[in-house]
Amino acid sequence: MSTKPPDQELWDSFVEAKRELHRRQADFYQQASDRQAVLRAALAPERGAWQQGTAFDYLNAFHYDVIPLLPELFRWAVKSERWAGPAREVIAGIPSDQRIPLLEPLFLDQLAAAEDDDYPNLASLAVRCEAWPLLKRLVQQAGNHANPDVREVVDHCNQTYSPM
Repeated sequence: MSTKPPDQELWDSFVEAKRELHRRQADFYQQASDRQAVLRAALAPERGAWQQGTAFDYLNAFHYDVIPLLPELFRWAVKSERWAGPAREVIAGIPSDQRIPLLEPLFLDQLAAAEDDDYPNLASLAVRCEAWPLLKRLVQQAGNHANPDVREVVDHCNQTYSPM
């Protein structure tokens, strides 16, 4: 009787864990009575990295709950260093015909009250979501900003995305 090499055993265990993960995701999707409430709670700032990261992973795989959670996802996309990328990815997964109309009011409210460090995050969100009208608004507002770092964001956007 031959035994598997240790590396193969590790790999097989990893594959089985991944299979189990997908089974559990499907169970949550199909059987949870209030997925959005659970996901909203998992995205709360006090819940911690495992809850938040798992919520972002789930929302990337199962897009049906993204739109009702857009305000929470938007906050992470604009105000978080750790979760900005995953939040932007989830938001970018909203169908393109719905994405800009849903994103616009949140974006413009944040832009109206933007602090200096919000501009790069808002620009990154607009670019990732291909929300060119929103990026144009940001560039217009930030063009005469007193902070040279904010004007640098504008210069970068104009150089890189002006054809859009």
